[in-house]
Amino acid sequence: MSELEPPYGARDRHDMAGRIAAIPRHITEALGRSARNPWRLPVREPTLLAFGGMGGSAIAGELTWALVADRAPHPMLIARDDHWPACVGSHALALLSSYSGDTAETLALYREAAARRVPRVALTSGGTLEKWCDRDEAYVHRVPGGSPPRAALFTVWVPVTRLVHALGWCDDPRHGWEEAATLLERRNALLAPPAPETQNPAKQLARALAGRFVMIYAASERSAAVATRWRQQVNENAKQLAHAAQVPELDHNEIVGWERGGEFHARASVVLLRDAEDPADAALRLELTADDAARAGAQVHEVHSEGGSRIARMASLVQLGDWTSLYLALLNGVDPTPIASIDAFKRRLGEAAGPARA
Repeated sequence: MSELEPPYGARDRHDMAGRIAAIPRHITEALGRSARNPWRLPVREPTLLAFGGMGGSAIAGELTWALVADRAPHPMLIARDDHWPACVGSHALALLSSYSGDTAETLALYREAAARRVPRVALTSGGTLEKWCDRDEAYVHRVPGGSPPRAALFTVWVPVTRLVHALGWCDDPRHGWEEAATLLERRNALLAPPAPETQNPAKQLARALAGRFVMIYAASERSAAVATRWRQQVNENAKQLAHAAQVPELDHNEIVGWERGGEFHARASVVLLRDAEDPADAALRLELTADDAARAGAQVHEVHSEGGSRIARMASLVQLGDWTSLYLALLNGVDPTPIASIDAFKRRLGEAAGPARA
């Protein structure tokens, strides 16, 4: 039996496949929670949304901003760090996102926002962040816990888009999310484990990417955020190096790296993320960049979004990346869920920095 055909048993002990298959349900349930518990905003008209989070919690903010950046009347700043830029002050609204509620950097951002008297809301499943918000009477949007943060993306992404709508910065995202849930459920029949490799695009792409350095290239701000998600999923699920970049910027620097063909270039694969809204000039740049990579010896693969709304199209690309990373993990002989390197790094950091940092 092929390593990509179920059952996966011990190779996927924590059922990452089941979590990815459940994405449509995560969307529907998140819409229900958002309807029952609408955001209560501590400031009427902030001129900046300051989003603080790390890893699987932060990507929901990046995807949301990519979704609305060309329409929002005010900026959104995403801090993947333990401190805010100086521009985050009392005129801003700080959204602290930590799925566990115990992310050290996000807690540091909360403390700093409080010291600067920045109005705050939070999104979490519990932990210290929830306790601090309850203590300070800051609104918390609570989400179900018990999942790796990267597998709870849509549980977090949906309410973040609802917050931006509550600010009046975008149209109501509900219809887009309803389309996405229906579309992704239908696509599961094509991408999920029961679909054989001969008919499953995610399994076929994973087979092509296995053992290679993966470069994910995007042609718009929206697909660039999705490319970041793909990189993270290949890193964490498949335990494999990946890189993400966007035109036109990469054509002013990174393209030079393809000048010399060699062993590295021959072991690289470029994945082009395509979307119906890609600007024509950016789409052409992506195509020409891929030509350079191919001449240097890299394999080039294209994937296309599906759906009508922006939300559905972005979600379709995220879903494909999630499934592809799962199958890459199986081909690499690793369980997709554990993240031993991150856990070990946190222990080493705590030991080196002492109790104050830990």
